[in-house]
Amino acid sequence: MSQTIQIKRSTGTGKPTSVAQGELFYAYGDNGTYGKRLAIGNVSGGGNTPEIIGGKHFMDMLDHTAGNLTASSAIIADSNSQIDELQIKNQGRLKLLEQTANGTNRIDIRAPAAVTNDTILTLPDGAGSNGQALTTNGSGVLSWTTIASSFTLAADSGSNDTFNTGETLTFEGTANEIETTVSNNKINIGLPTNVTISGNLTVSGTTTTVSSTTVNVADSMLSLATGNNSSDAVDIGFYGLYDTSGSQDEYAGLFRDASDEKFKLFRDLQAEPGTTVNTSGGGYAVATLVAHLEDSSVAITGGSITGITDLAVADGGTGLSAVAKGSILAANSANVLTAVDGGGSTDKFLLYTASSDTVSWTNSVDGGTYS
Repeated sequence: MSQTIQIKRSTGTGKPTSVAQGELFYAYGDNGTYGKRLAIGNVSGGGNTPEIIGGKHFMDMLDHTAGNLTASSAIIADSNSQIDELQIKNQGRLKLLEQTANGTNRIDIRAPAAVTNDTILTLPDGAGSNGQALTTNGSGVLSWTTIASSFTLAADSGSNDTFNTGETLTFEGTANEIETTVSNNKINIGLPTNVTISGNLTVSGTTTTVSSTTVNVADSMLSLATGNNSSDAVDIGFYGLYDTSGSQDEYAGLFRDASDEKFKLFRDLQAEPGTTVNTSGGGYAVATLVAHLEDSSVAITGGSITGITDLAVADGGTGLSAVAKGSILAANSANVLTAVDGGGSTDKFLLYTASSDTVSWTNSVDGGTYS
């Protein structure tokens, strides 16, 4: 007659109160310490913690196709010792231990703290060649690439040169033109304090500011208003800034007025000139010119001439500051005019004396003698 041997069992997840040494028990309940697990009494027996030796809980972990990673299951390699994938969560690491020193040192591989998209990195075939590096095609496919160990240097002038890795690449300036400095893995290229420009210099823009205290120009003729070649719309000249009161900027200068084609010397203008000088602007006044005028003819239009001494006969004047009423002008000396005053209480007439070559007023005429 067959015999049935039963072990202690429970529909819960706990263990019996007392489990003897070598005594088996099984908990049918899910989860918990002993749920779906087969255990045997501790070698010390009694209330000591039983040892789990199997059960459905563990068999379920093995109940899947070998070689496939399955959730909540054991990893089982297939007949070729292979598995389809391996996942390490929470930025966990794959630790590769060294062969020496009992594997004390290692290399860890792990994902970044945050990954935007799933990425598959496909390794290339083979180990590559000496000096090659892994590069990507942008889609995760890696390949061995030979890194260039040299490149060609070219410039506006001179012969091309080949630069090899390991050499020192020097950025060299030119005296009074370009200077270079290197610091903290950076090369700064700039202008020295004193700059010399060889050849022509073209400056484009709206405003060019020169802060030099002294400007020396070798060109004997300055060209202004070069863009005024299709019209006559701008004034041409120069001006300067000054302040006699300490509170009001004023401008003075010389310009050709496009509105009447006349050159004008001005002062005290309170608004800085633009392309034209506002002759009606606040403070505008005609400036004083101290100079000698020389020409085959000088035309003075309007106004008056003041502040000059007696104009000599040789310069077209009389050489006199004042002439009394009734006087006439006579050249009693060469190039000298004399005001012959006709004043007095008697009538007089002019008398020319040939012996002295003079003209004078007189009230008598000597008819001479006869015999």
